[in-house]
Amino acid sequence: MNSQSTSTTSLAWSTGSNDSVDVAGKYYYTGDPDTVKYGTDKCKKNFEVDAKDQVQTEKTSERRRRLLEQALICFLASTGMWTMGSILAFPSVASQDLAADNTTIYGSSITLTRFQLDALGGLAALGSLPGSWVIGALMAVVGRRFSMVVIAVTAVLSWLGVALLPSLPGLLVARFVSGAAAGGASVCVNTYRAEISDAEWRGSLSVIINLGVQFGQLVTMAVGYHGRYFTVALVNNVIPLVLLLSVIWLPESPSFLIIKGRDVEARQVLLRLRGQYINLEKEMDAFKELNNAREKHSVWQGLRQSQVLKSIVIITVLFSLQSFTGYLVINSNASRIFAEAASSISNRLCAIIIIIIQIVAGFTAVFLLDTIGRKKSLILSFSTMLVALSCMAAFLWVKSTDAALGVAYGWVPLVCIMTSQAGVTLGVQPVPYLLMGEYFPTWIRSQATSICYSLSTLFAFASLQLYTPMLEGLTNPGLYLFYASICLLGIVFTTFFVSETMGKKIG
Repeated sequence: MNSQSTSTTSLAWSTGSNDSVDVAGKYYYTGDPDTVKYGTDKCKKNFEVDAKDQVQTEKTSERRRRLLEQALICFLASTGMWTMGSILAFPSVASQDLAADNTTIYGSSITLTRFQLDALGGLAALGSLPGSWVIGALMAVVGRRFSMVVIAVTAVLSWLGVALLPSLPGLLVARFVSGAAAGGASVCVNTYRAEISDAEWRGSLSVIINLGVQFGQLVTMAVGYHGRYFTVALVNNVIPLVLLLSVIWLPESPSFLIIKGRDVEARQVLLRLRGQYINLEKEMDAFKELNNAREKHSVWQGLRQSQVLKSIVIITVLFSLQSFTGYLVINSNASRIFAEAASSISNRLCAIIIIIIQIVAGFTAVFLLDTIGRKKSLILSFSTMLVALSCMAAFLWVKSTDAALGVAYGWVPLVCIMTSQAGVTLGVQPVPYLLMGEYFPTWIRSQATSICYSLSTLFAFASLQLYTPMLEGLTNPGLYLFYASICLLGIVFTTFFVSETMGKKIG
């Protein structure tokens, strides 16, 4: 080896460079002092391939780390949705418990009519209306993390009220307050999830968030299987406390930080969420460009844009269809429904099985939303529910005409409701929340989602509060046939009006 080559390779070793060193087109350094190669350009090509493979391996490892990081963040934030789920399922537990033992934690009696039992769910839905307004406004001013703190504290106070207030008015007021926490959680957590997730797995991470609803329901139903209603309320209090502690570790939304001009903090969060291979300035410029209308228009003007109004209408219609497919009614009144259907299996056990099935189906949605997309997931979900609810209506009609046949096939209600509620989690339940975070730019997202959720709250309240009157007016078979017809309407609406957002950049 001549002196020129020795000098050059020594320089490469001393600098620790992993790049090739070319001496008269012959010498190439590979990163190892013992492996200086002499030869043709084939050596250089081999080195470049090795270097490229190494970078690709590092990027793959970084990608996995980012996915794990974002999944963990979404899981911790999902405790807000656990809170919502526990609030949603509580009427099913309370109605069964108070029917068997109408005493409070102090031993005094408390009696609820059927209308008041409906109100346990209806008032929570109604309470979510002001909750979504307040949190929507708060998010735009102080950010997503502090808003989660407010939600958690509100939920803690509401569950303490449910457990400890000894009178019916106190119980109903506490349920209204719990609804405010649920409404705020829905708006805040879903907005937060949309803003911290990468576009390629945003749909899958949304399922982690929305499965929190089912997990919260499962906790409520499991504790309520043998526990009193006030015991359930006290145990449910742990969930918002976990959310409160989780906020310490959660980063602020990078979109919110950029909109507020806090670029230094935004860069730190983006590096944490997107990794070292991100083009940081390009990412930040993209956020700013997607929201440049903020500099020219007020929030009110932004909300009045034709595309924003169209998106609000589409999402609100999806929420209204969701409410009147029986999804909320079944989750809130599962025990009553199985009792009225004369199921041959324990009412409370049926309710727990339904929630477990929803969780299992929800994990299927993890793969669906980012493979077949939001639109096809909705159509699949509505179609599954249409078949299941139609079968439920047919069974109840047969049971009304032939009681003996109904008793013989007492397992059918569980299968039908199980299939229907499993179908819900494939699209009807998660997609409206997912689109709520994807359809709007950051600078008006919290306000726009508050409007959508507020309007959906009215439909949820109506579906829950009208359960008994609809049951009496339509009869059991007619009610489920009505729910099935709503699913058919949902298929048509989705086909013509819902636009796909899978993999698209959001503002």
